[in-house]
Amino acid sequence: MKLQIALEWFLNPDHLPLIVGITEGWYREAGLEVELVPPDDHYDGLAAVAAGEIAFACNEPLHMVDAHRPGLRALGCFFETEGGILLHAASARKLLAGEPIRLASPVAGGVTDTLAREILKGWAAKQGVRLEPANIAIESAGFMHLENMQAGFDGAWLCFANFEGVEARAAHLDHVFVTAAMGNFPNFSALELFTHAGFLHEHAEVVERLRALISRGAQACIDDPAFAARSWYAYSGSTPEPLMDAILRDTCPRLVAPLVRDSGRWRRMWSAFEARGLSAVDAEGYAALYA
Repeated sequence: MKLQIALEWFLNPDHLPLIVGITEGWYREAGLEVELVPPDDHYDGLAAVAAGEIAFACNEPLHMVDAHRPGLRALGCFFETEGGILLHAASARKLLAGEPIRLASPVAGGVTDTLAREILKGWAAKQGVRLEPANIAIESAGFMHLENMQAGFDGAWLCFANFEGVEARAAHLDHVFVTAAMGNFPNFSALELFTHAGFLHEHAEVVERLRALISRGAQACIDDPAFAARSWYAYSGSTPEPLMDAILRDTCPRLVAPLVRDSGRWRRMWSAFEARGLSAVDAEGYAALYA
């Protein structure tokens, strides 16, 4: 059976649990022909799944509650890291001093902008500073966060510790990484696998086969990071280099296995969104994601 999995971002080591089944031939042996599809826009995959145009997508769990996507079903988390706003250290000082800053985001606008400001407000409050939301401008930019910061932005959002955090250290960037936890917000920087209720109902056995193989891939990478690196370079066709080696080393311990449909995993996140008026999904809608 031919299956497509839409990614949330350009191909990167966070996707290793999906990649290994291709490089090792596990999907093929199980009668599945799997293709990974990078998006043009961050939300493309979720929109395609909700419309029944593609079988699977992965994305951050915050996007299963920040908008109502009828029929979306969550299948489990295969990767979790810390995430938040990466700032130049000088820009962090500017912000705390009451000066305006500019953040780059691939998904500027709406709930995600409010979320970034809420995290920064919580972080500043711990230091006795009350931020003015108007001082935080969030502008549309591409997926390459470090390049955006090097091009003149004060910071970037949403950044992952295992990717941009590693990049920032390697570039000797004087920076502050304000994570969701530092802003009194439950973590949401992870990748959840999604499908549509109709596909889950009609092809439950196929879904379970895929979930089992993704779990196997994640566990193989956790157990043997050298194997994970070989799989990454083989699939990506890229040449081994020190920065990617460092990203791979940081990523492997953050992979999650097995892939479990667990409504409790993101309940605190949903509750935090709901309490701040940021959730487009009520309690019944949240429960339906795991029905």
